[in-house]
Amino acid sequence: MQSRLPLVTMLALLTGLASSCSTQNNVSGPGGASTASQDQAEVSSAMADNPSYVNDDVSESPDQAQVGASAVAGDATLSAQLAIRPLFFWRDIRRVERTFDFDFRDPDSTGRPTAAVVTAHRFMQGSFNLVVADNVPEGSPPSSHVISKPLADNAVRRILLRRVLLPDSSRRWRVVAISGVKITSRAATSRLDSLRVQSGATDTTLVNALAFFRLRGLLKLDAGAQVTLTAYTPRLDDVVLLYLRDHRVAFHNNGDGTYTVTFAAPDLPDLHHLGVNVLAHGTLFDDTAAYDSQAWIEPYLVHPILIADGTPDE
Repeated sequence: MQSRLPLVTMLALLTGLASSCSTQNNVSGPGGASTASQDQAEVSSAMADNPSYVNDDVSESPDQAQVGASAVAGDATLSAQLAIRPLFFWRDIRRVERTFDFDFRDPDSTGRPTAAVVTAHRFMQGSFNLVVADNVPEGSPPSSHVISKPLADNAVRRILLRRVLLPDSSRRWRVVAISGVKITSRAATSRLDSLRVQSGATDTTLVNALAFFRLRGLLKLDAGAQVTLTAYTPRLDDVVLLYLRDHRVAFHNNGDGTYTVTFAAPDLPDLHHLGVNVLAHGTLFDDTAAYDSQAWIEPYLVHPILIADGTPDE
């Protein structure tokens, strides 16, 4: 059983106005549409109680990022051989539309679902802005100008919930697993094939941004530990950026389709995200090329989060 709700309707569910917007759901068994409305409201409430499972803290940031020579393959530098010489860039997100698809599964003996997969969609519009160095005569003061390219990104995330039995014999919806976020620009050719994460004894490779992580099995990093990321893309001249909550930094282009960066894990509690953004070379170094981007936003923990009572080890 599937349905889609825009953000405004989801908020209405959370404020007790679900009765006017949930008749699109039909379920077999006792309760019918009213039961579907109740399940949808309870699932929405469970996600609202855990906003970091739905949102991330990096993808809509307006923070600026610099691109140095190490981001360009081989011996290339930010010089006259490139169409333009970008100094730094940022995104200006001016419009965000959110919708949610609800897919209820695994009905019990009464016909009520025991599992729900919610797919959160975001459509973001704005501009990708480059500050570009001007060519000036020798001895003249440096100058620059801004190039703005239209931005239209689609973001997707999946959340798995189960209706679990609590110690008081009541049942309640709990988030038990989440995916990362996959963000792709319109008509994108950029692609992140996989991402290797190494830190201490941890060595794991992610191959699907929308695969589920059990809450108890989320990537865990030690506070202050060095973390090395290796991104794999199908092209040799992509520019790959790391996005953290407090800064942006370019991966080193190894010239063979791999890109590496090392950072220190923060000493911060709760759930956080790191973003790996693949940009087509022309996005940054050609003033006539369109904005072309794909990003994976991956969840991680520095300190374990508390798992609610009754949440299964999904």
